[in-house]
Amino acid sequence: MELDESVEAILSDESNALDGFYERLFQRYPEFKYFFAGANVKRQTAMLTMALLAVKQYPALRRSSKDYLEVLGTKHHGLGIANDLFPKFVEVLVETIAEFHGNDWNAALDKQWTDALNYAAAIMHQSPHE
Repeated sequence: MELDESVEAILSDESNALDGFYERLFQRYPEFKYFFAGANVKRQTAMLTMALLAVKQYPALRRSSKDYLEVLGTKHHGLGIANDLFPKFVEVLVETIAEFHGNDWNAALDKQWTDALNYAAAIMHQSPHE
C-alpha cells in the first residue's frame, strides 16, 4: 500500500477512520485540550480527514495544496499553537492511521505518512503569519 491508496481508504471509510484521534491526542498530550476547548470534535475530525487530501499530493504538492497548508499554518499560529506541538500531533495521527490499516500497515507506509505529515507541518511553520 502506498500513501495515496492509504488516503483513499481513509476517505472512503464510512465509519470515519480518524474517530478517536482527538481522544487519543488529549489523553497522551493534555496540553492540546486548551486549543480545542468548546470545539466540536466530530467536526474537527471531519476537517482533519479532508486535510489529508493535501498530504496525499506529497511529495509533489500542488500550489493549491501548499496554499491551503499555509492558510492552516496562519490560523494555527493565530491560535498560539507552538511549533513544538506539531511532532506530537503527527505522532498520534500516524499511530491512529496505522491502527486503521491494521495488517496492511508496514514500515514503508509509516515512513511515507511521517515524511508527508512532517513536510506539511514544515509548510505550516513557514506560512506567512498575517
